[in-house]
Amino acid sequence: MTRLERIAWEFAVEAHGEQRRKFTNEPYVKHLERVAHTVKKFDGTTGMVMAALLHDVLEDTPVRPKELEAFLEEICDGTNANAQEVLLWVQELTDQFIKSAYPGHNRKRRKEMEVQRLGSVSLPAQAIKLADIIDNTRDIAQNDRNFAKVYIPEILALVEVLKNAQPFRLYLLACYEVQKALFLIQKKKDPYPVEQPLPEPEDQFPASE
Repeated sequence: MTRLERIAWEFAVEAHGEQRRKFTNEPYVKHLERVAHTVKKFDGTTGMVMAALLHDVLEDTPVRPKELEAFLEEICDGTNANAQEVLLWVQELTDQFIKSAYPGHNRKRRKEMEVQRLGSVSLPAQAIKLADIIDNTRDIAQNDRNFAKVYIPEILALVEVLKNAQPFRLYLLACYEVQKALFLIQKKKDPYPVEQPLPEPEDQFPASE
């Protein structure tokens, strides 16, 4: 873990505080760590890893864009990571079509609009989103089969618009995880019986309680 990645991790830990992962009740930061680990494993830059760690701070914490921008401008050196790029990626990864902003639209319509939006965001943001999808899909398929029946079809449409993200093998892994989850919730035989899990992070991030 680079110095900038560690600082971003510390910011995320403080911002998310006592939040727990809905499907596993583990500290929410564990999800962020896994997303960042996947991004790094698939050739992500330091800036992309930072954005992966911070990708939910604007959506799920009191942190506002100006506060995040000030933090990034203070720590980024412009060489290993560009503050404005990281900020842009986090903003692109923040759900825009939420219920409070679009009360007249049902979930199906809001998700369709979000899929369309994510299909036009920057390629680094799309790669981070694929890493996010991989972790969410695994958690939901294993721990909430009822919600998975809603979530997985939505994600199938989303993954399709992210096919230009790089590297292509990250897109393929996301496809694999989503298809596997789909067969799981339909109680069909797994078409990919050989497990292909990503290795867990090896002490990249400090232990979080």
